[in-house]
Amino acid sequence: MDLPFLSYLPNEQQLLNEAYNLVVDAVLGPETDLASLGEPVTAVLQTLRGLRVPIASLDIPSGWDADDAPPDGISPALLVSLMIPKRCARSFPGSHFLAGRFLPYDIQRKYELNLPRFTGTDPVVEL
Repeated sequence: MDLPFLSYLPNEQQLLNEAYNLVVDAVLGPETDLASLGEPVTAVLQTLRGLRVPIASLDIPSGWDADDAPPDGISPALLVSLMIPKRCARSFPGSHFLAGRFLPYDIQRKYELNLPRFTGTDPVVEL
């Protein structure tokens, strides 16, 4: 599909705002210890906070705790939760999708998950 991938994130926010229509945030996962972050991750998060182009975050926005949205965190326009929405997604104001059709039914029953219905063979559903 000829999508450009960057091996590093330039710290020039203006360059990113002018060169791209969307930035995909998949920098950190939900189990990341935010207190132990150092360079280059802190610089990447600072750059993401200042972007004007829309950000699409995977699972949870980088720099957010899985339970809480920080007041000074990045502000993605789109969130794609993987398997189940995390608690921090409760305060997410943008478009929110769930990619969780692949979660086995025995796991859903075991943890009493109340996931939305997926239409036909769609792998995602809008929440």
